[in-house]
Amino acid sequence: MARPGVRADALHPPGENGRAASAVDSRMTDLEPTESAPLRAEIDLGAVRHNVRTLARMADPARPLGVVKADAYGHGAVRVARTLVEEGVRHLAVATVGEGAELREAGVEVPILVFAAPLREQIPAYARLGLAVTVSSAEVARHVAEAARTHGPIAAHLKVDTGMHRLGVRPEDTRETVRALREAPGVSLDAIWTHLATADGDLAFAHRQLDAFDALADSLGDLAPPLYHVANGPMLVRMGERAARPGTLVRLGGVLYGLASSRELWPSVEAAGLQPAMRLVSRVVHLQAVAAGESVSYGRTWTAPGDRRIATIAAGYADGLPRALSNTGRVGIGGATYPIAGRVCMDMILVDLGPPGGRGGDVRIGDEAVLFGRGGPAILDQSEAARTMPYELTCALGSRVQRTYADSRG
Repeated sequence: MARPGVRADALHPPGENGRAASAVDSRMTDLEPTESAPLRAEIDLGAVRHNVRTLARMADPARPLGVVKADAYGHGAVRVARTLVEEGVRHLAVATVGEGAELREAGVEVPILVFAAPLREQIPAYARLGLAVTVSSAEVARHVAEAARTHGPIAAHLKVDTGMHRLGVRPEDTRETVRALREAPGVSLDAIWTHLATADGDLAFAHRQLDAFDALADSLGDLAPPLYHVANGPMLVRMGERAARPGTLVRLGGVLYGLASSRELWPSVEAAGLQPAMRLVSRVVHLQAVAAGESVSYGRTWTAPGDRRIATIAAGYADGLPRALSNTGRVGIGGATYPIAGRVCMDMILVDLGPPGGRGGDVRIGDEAVLFGRGGPAILDQSEAARTMPYELTCALGSRVQRTYADSRG
């Protein structure tokens, strides 16, 4: 429930899909997705339901914390958050106060942790919105205590740096910071947590961080908070025996959406039976013949090795399609995949359908063109072609990419 004193829509105005509203959104209210733009992200909330049920079983007796930051990795924060709450998830996390405000304005009432290190002037909003603050330093702890005296109760999660060196107090400073938070009127120390740097890669380093965190937790004695969280999705699917512990939360991010953040992680995601929740689809809007030796797109970086049929697809880097897919990515059309030819443009890409008379000769204007997902390249393969990771492809989708939703409650 939104707290009085802060207008959540002023911080991050919610749209129908849980994304920021805009003048464009309002003008397109009466348009079908296929009328407003050929490019759409198809979100399967049934896959999200399947994934969170599967992961919750794997995590038991630990409890899931659903990570819906960055618009739920591009899937729509409000829609996904409501789905997770319906599935029994009682803890959520976002990256910013504005993202938390959007969920409160939409009526999401479960505890919400904000991962970011707070600026001093932001902390009163945590009290007004009922958001949990990440205490990332002794200085932040002092600011939280000060704000709680003035603005009302604040829940805190103390972050400890066990080796990632991004945010968090040093292990040797943890006990003193815990004591300061426990003694501060109006501050509730709900959890202590840390972040693994290599849960989707080098497990030896991950085990070192876990050992350091466990030793720290054991040393706190009577100062221990009610909850800890160290395990994330990659740790759960790769190191389940260390993730599924009582009195802990498991932070579920990319795995909730059936995504693997690395090639090393993919076999574990696949073995767990997790399902991709997004499919990115556009349409063929133009076809042309290009003779051998002719070039296409900006910079003439691709030249036809022979007579070719070229399809133009309505999708470009303004939609979030990486320009790095120029001459490297692929697109699925009619059950086959074809290479992107030339540079990715702001609004369009070109696809080499092969020689006239080949399989690509059957492609017609209006045909579905799959950028990733069923009928096209796997998102992991497409992201690697762009020299990035799947999370970036879903998070980077622009405001003019229409989200459509299907939901099988199972």
